[in-house]
This record gives sequence, C-alpha cells and structure tokens, in this order.
Amino acid sequence: MFRRLLILFDASANPEQVLTAARRLAPAPESVHLYGLSPERRDLEAPRPPSLTSLDRLWDGVREWRVETGIGHQLEDHLSTDAVTRTARQHGSELVVVGPLLATSPRARVSAILALAMRERLHVLSVGAHCPATPSPTSRLAIAAAPDGRGLASVADFLAKHAPPAELIALTISEAPEKAGELQTISRALGVAETLRIEPLSRGPMGRAEAFEEAARRWGADLMLVATDAVDDMYARLIGVFGAKALQEAYVPTLLLPRTLPSAPLFEERYAVSDSLVLSGHAPRFAVEQVGFLPTVTVPPPGVLTAFEGGAPLGGAQHQGGAVALPASWFAHIQTGHTRALAFAFDSAARQLAPCHVLAPERPLLLIDSHVTQAALQETLTSLEDTCHPVFIRLRDSEPLDAHRDRLHKLMPGLGTPLLIDASAWLEDVRADDVPRQVDAQRLLRVAIRLAMAGAAISAVVTRDEHKPVHPFLRTLTPNELMLLPDGHAPAPLPIPDEPDTFSRELTLAGGGRCVGGHTIDFELDNASAREAVIAAIDGARSTIHWQCYIVEDDAVTARFAEALKRAAARGVRVRLLADALYSGHDSFGAMNPALVHLSETPDVEVRAIAPLSGLPSLQALKQRNHRKFILIDTEQAFVTGRNMGAPYYTGFGEVTLRRTSDYREVPWLDCGARLSGPLVSELERAFLAEWTRAGGAAWPVRDVPPAGSMSARLVLHEGLQDTHTLDTQLALIRHARSRLVLVNTFPLLLELQNALVAALHRGVRVEVLFGSVRPHYGQQEHFPGGTLREVADRYVRSRLDAVIDAGGIAYEFAMPPAPGWEPELERVFPHVHAKLLVSDTTAVAVGSANLDVTAAYWESEALLVVHDTPFAERMLSALAPLLARSRRIDRDDSQWRAEAEQRAWVGRNWPSLVG
Repeated sequence: MFRRLLILFDASANPEQVLTAARRLAPAPESVHLYGLSPERRDLEAPRPPSLTSLDRLWDGVREWRVETGIGHQLEDHLSTDAVTRTARQHGSELVVVGPLLATSPRARVSAILALAMRERLHVLSVGAHCPATPSPTSRLAIAAAPDGRGLASVADFLAKHAPPAELIALTISEAPEKAGELQTISRALGVAETLRIEPLSRGPMGRAEAFEEAARRWGADLMLVATDAVDDMYARLIGVFGAKALQEAYVPTLLLPRTLPSAPLFEERYAVSDSLVLSGHAPRFAVEQVGFLPTVTVPPPGVLTAFEGGAPLGGAQHQGGAVALPASWFAHIQTGHTRALAFAFDSAARQLAPCHVLAPERPLLLIDSHVTQAALQETLTSLEDTCHPVFIRLRDSEPLDAHRDRLHKLMPGLGTPLLIDASAWLEDVRADDVPRQVDAQRLLRVAIRLAMAGAAISAVVTRDEHKPVHPFLRTLTPNELMLLPDGHAPAPLPIPDEPDTFSRELTLAGGGRCVGGHTIDFELDNASAREAVIAAIDGARSTIHWQCYIVEDDAVTARFAEALKRAAARGVRVRLLADALYSGHDSFGAMNPALVHLSETPDVEVRAIAPLSGLPSLQALKQRNHRKFILIDTEQAFVTGRNMGAPYYTGFGEVTLRRTSDYREVPWLDCGARLSGPLVSELERAFLAEWTRAGGAAWPVRDVPPAGSMSARLVLHEGLQDTHTLDTQLALIRHARSRLVLVNTFPLLLELQNALVAALHRGVRVEVLFGSVRPHYGQQEHFPGGTLREVADRYVRSRLDAVIDAGGIAYEFAMPPAPGWEPELERVFPHVHAKLLVSDTTAVAVGSANLDVTAAYWESEALLVVHDTPFAERMLSALAPLLARSRRIDRDDSQWRAEAEQRAWVGRNWPSLVG
C-alpha cells in the first residue's frame, strides 16, 4: 500500500469522502501532506473563518490515522499544477489524492490530475463530489480498459501489490465480441484472474468518461482503475475537454495509474503475435507483425519480446524477420490438452500487449487453411473437438492476424477462441515474396510436415484450393470432404513408418521415400566422361532405353546421342524418349524440335512431349513443367542427373577452343549426375511409366530389380503442385548437418533455404557454396559476347548468397584455368554451374535435377537421389576439393563485391515482382 501521501482538497468541502477513499489505499501511511485550496488563504494553525471550519474535521481525521512520521500542511488560494507538482516532488509523494475542488474549474482540476499521472508518473486518486463518505462493505473493482489490452500491465502490477478485490469488472469501449476475448486473454496472461465480466460501452469519445462512471456505479464498484498507458495524448485532451465534469461529480473514486511509457502518437502502429503449439522438446514458433493505420502488415524491426503467462514474465526472446522461437523449457509446465493465454510486450512499443494462446496437444491436430469460408463448417468442427484439435493456419500476411481472428469468430462463433498459427513462423520463409499464392495448398501441407516432424499427430489437412496436395503419410481434405465425415469422428492419423532415428524419420516424412540398400552408385562431374558413359550404356542396351529430359538441344552432342539411340533401335531395343514440350520446343504452339522429329521417324523409337501447350496458357501450365532428367537402361541401371541433352551439359572444358570473341554459349557448364544399379531403378522406371502414360503412351509391366551392391539410398520424386518432397528433403539435410555442408548450385536460393543455411552457420556448421556465372566471363570480369540479360540473373543469384556470406558462409565462384588451345589472354574462365549437389557432413549426398529456387521447390517436377554412404560422400568431397581450390573465393570486404551490393539487393527485392 502507499506510504507517502499528498492530499489536494477544497478547504470548504466535506473532507470525509476524501479521507474514506485515501484510507482504502493507504491504511497506515508514513507521512501525509495536506494541500488545501481556499480564496481566503490562511495558515492551518491560525483561527479559521466559518468557510474553513471543515478543515478541523480533516485535520482531526488525519491525526486519528496514526501517521507514522508526521503531517505537513499548506493552504493556497488557487490551483497551480506546477506548485502541486513541486510539493509532490519535495515530499516524495507516492499517491496524490485529489478531492472535489468546488471552487476550481473542472478542466483545471482534470488537467492537474493528468499532468501528475502522465507527466510526473504518480498515482493519482480522483475523489468526486458524490463519492461515499463511509467505507464500502464490499471490495469491488472496475477497470477502465482499452479493448486491445493497453495498460493492463500496469493494472496487473497494481493488483499484484495490493489486496485483490472480491470482484473485478472490466469496462471497455464498444467493440465486437471477439475483442472481449482478446482482453480476457491478456488479463489471464498477466495474472488478472479475478476478471468475471467484460462490459462494452457504446458512447463515443465525448461521452466516454460518463459511460465508464455510470457502468462502474451500476456494478457497485467502490474503486475504478484507469491505466494512463492506455491513454494517448489526444484522448487525454478529450478527457480534459469533455470528461472533466464527470470526474468532478463522480460517485466512484478513480485511481489513475501512472504512465510508465513514452507518449503515444495519434496513429500508433499496433503489434500482433500468432498462436502456437507446444510439442515435446521443440521450441514453439510465433509470427510477429506490425500493423499500420490502413492497415498494412510489415515485419517489425528486430527486438526483444517479453512473454507473460499467469501473471509472471516467462522471459525475453529476440525476434527477427517476423518470427520468434521461444525455449521449450518455458512451457514444460503446461499440461497436455490445455491451452494457456500469453501476452507479449514489445521493447519498442511496450504500451500495448499482444495476446495469443499456446496449445499442448493431447489429440491429433486438424489443420485448416484460415481462408476456408464455409460457415457450415462450424457444426462439423464443433462435433470433432472431442477427437481432434482444430487449428487454423494463416498462409500469408496479406491480411493481419487480427483480421483473420475476427473473421473466424464471425464465421464460427461456437468454436470459442480459434487457435491461429502462422505458416511463415513454422516454415521460416520470412513471408517471402517469391512464394506465390498459387502454392498455398503446398505450404499448408508443409506446415503439417514440419509439425509431424516435431512429433505432432496430424488427423488431416483441410485446404480451400482445388488442387489438393498429396503425401503418403498425411491426409488432405477439402472442406466439403470434411463435412461429409461421420459426426464426432475425426480421421485417424495415417501411419508413419518406423525409423531408427530422428534424421531418418524426417527424411521419410519430407520425401516419402524409404532408405533402401543393395545398390552400386557412382557419380560423374566431368562432362565428357559422362557423355561417353551414357553412349556406352546405350550401346550395351539389350531390351529398353527410357530417357526423360527437360531440354533437348539441336546440336552436335544431341546428334551423337541420337545416332547411338538409332543404333540401339536397329538392334531391336525399344527406345522411349520423353521431353518437356515447352523447354524442348516440341509440340507446343506449333513448334517441333528437329532433333526429336528426326528420332521419332526411326522404327522402334517413340518420342512423346510432356504437357504440350497451345493458345493462351495459364500461369500454372507455363510453370508446372517436368524438370526431371534420367536415363534407364534395361531396367537394370539408371543415370539420375542434372544434365539435359545437348552440348553445354556433355562437353568437356578441354574439348572446346575458347577465344575472347567466343559466344557465351560455347562455354561448357559444370554439371553432375549419378549412375546406379539396384532396387531403386524400379522406382525410377515406374516414375517414367507414369509420365509416359500421361503423355498418351502405352503401359508395360515393370519388374522389381534385385540388389546389385551394398550401398543405401533413397529416391525423392517431386510432382509439381502436388507436393514439395525435394525441398523438404533439402531442408532436412541442411537442418541435420553438424559439421559441414557443401552446396553446388547457381540457381537463386529460396529464402527459406537461405535462412536454413544461416541457421546452420549459427550452430557452428561450415557452409560452402560453389556457384557459377549465368553469363560466363573471363579474366577481370570481362564477359564473352552475348547473353547480356543474364547479368541480371547473376545479380539475383548473388543477392541470395549475401546473407549466407555475411553470416560466415564460404562462397566460391567457379573458375577454370586455361585449357590447351584456349587463348592465353583469357586467364581464368568463369563458367555457369548447372550441377545440383548437396553434401551433408559425410552422411548423405543429394544429386539430381532439383535446384534450390522457388520454381524447383514448388512448381516443377524433380528427381533427387539421396545417397547414404560415407565413402561415397568422402569421394564426392575429394572430387570437389580441386574445384573449390581453383575457384574464386568471395571476400565480402572486396571493394568490387561491396560496390555491387546495392545493385544485388535491388534485384533481390524486385526480381520476384518483375518476372513472377
């Protein structure tokens, strides 16, 4: 309770009501200073005129109070805020009690009250003319609350230090019912557990003080709390103009809690935090956002969040990039199946608290796109609550969290407080601009995959999109399919195969492929050797050759492959060739690829185009292409590669004569592929068959291939907009690296992969990236003729590497020394790198067609071979070592690299919107 008081009173007014109100808050004060106002200013010990006889009762009442150290006094003839302030400072007053000042204008009185509370940061008790003169037999407290919870931290602090009331009523301005729920959430998080009811008030700003007073009186409150942290400067002026009389004439004493924060701007940006889940041993993740006046959502600047739960601060955690992960240990006390209220305070705007909830799931989770709009879904979800936890997922921040919550409340009021988590917080993709709306269904499924990796049981995923994503171990439903389920019976989670360790389990969930033994696997980084190995395999084929390709060039290298295929067909080998219709320029928009036309005219050679285009194609038709590249020989051996059919991919660096005048297309590329024998060849054969029949070809039986070695591997196949298997596999490999990661790729990093690499660096992993030049150059940044626009792509690729380099990653620009026959003035040549390689420690190597960009992650179909074999990984690292050694290591302090940083950053920000 308060120990040092200043009592500001009207010397001619009844003092009992002032004493009654003051004694409640200060039953045993240390000192009291009386500050009386009277036009007949007198010393308090002098004879009193009749107009001042009430001072005797106040003086005697204070003496009976048994003040410990003494009573001070003074009498002034007018109200001076500055004089009262000086007196309060001089006496170290903790509480200023302001009685009804009948001889003073109400506006002057309220101006002094607001100055003491907001500028001087003192507790101020305003006692109105109609406040009771006798103690109340009850203990009923009213709170004048802001609907967004601003100021409740001060209320919680006050209640923690004073005897709790028997009953607590929160009064707030008129808001939708869901706002009352947010106020309850913040109250519980701050430990204000006595809140029994929240009453919204309908009056506007000019009548707000009267509305609060009337409601407090109606509920029989004997004290009203007002947190000045919830009052911005404009509202304070409105109180001074329109609420002064209400405070002067009040029936209920009002305690203004002092301002603890800087003055609030008129249009202050508000903050919001998503809900989250507590999963055993995993840090709950929250989205953090700033919402402007319009409202527009922005990522707040990095800072510290302080979390409150049950009245106690859990601790502070750094938020950055629109997300924060809190330590799992903070939530160890939450019982399974329970939801707890949290409130977050922001260091940059602690005046307001952002409410949210955390759930420790007991039942399986039903994950629902928060834009599912069927109001009829409420009845289904209500009936399923006993068998699952409905959880809504916000997939992008085009709409603020508060707006999502409001819409869910209106659509489904019977669900109480819907749990709303944010996809970006769990996927760590920083709400990337390069991830378009068309892939929302995949991102929803990916949230389910991440939660399943963390141990959550997933009943189903409910998407609003027409194209449902698919997963072998997670069920996907449309809203209509969900509503057809039997009442009260949520689908049981699909079984997930047992795996020996967490890493294997995550890889299985990521790609749906099991690790299979019994293989012989090798790789080839040299283009010429790879070409000759393919031709030799074709020449040795006995029954079938199946080749799937993305791009087929009409050049001399393709002609060599075509001749080998025709020789095989002449021996009676059945040759089937699949090529992407758009990128091979075959059977789309009336164009035909001459090389493929020539091959198709050969007996026993059948050529089919994947997804031909005509007319005005949709964005999905243009982007959802098949990017796989593999060759199958007799269903016994396979090449899984990044190489297309053509000279850039299968020409050795020593097989060309380069001059400074050479066209950029004459410079070969660095690429890589793997050759394997064993059971996974059958899976590749079935994948080829599926695409072949979709293209109109006839089916054939596929046999199982017996073991052909001792190596283990898994095949990861990504099917366009149906899944994200290769992306999730790449992320799992990065997340589980403990010592070293080596990536060979030139495509621009998806921001989620960029963040994963930065996180790996932060935990001490050595990260090395070998990238190439989309527009090849030589010497000191001299470009070969042609391909000028490719420089923009180079800047985009490098812009996505900047964050990795800044975090301590090592980046190399691939370079080749002059080969015999090259012009000596070239010095070093910097070619394009087309290989798609990822080495995780010495435990896994991923090789295939999958790049590290958004197109490969979401749109295009890909094939990725993951080899789990330490000797294989060591051989790969040994083969890469000389390539890294001869390349140019990027020095982030290099003047040229720094000079281009701004250009790279501009391209990185604007490329997605420029090119889609």
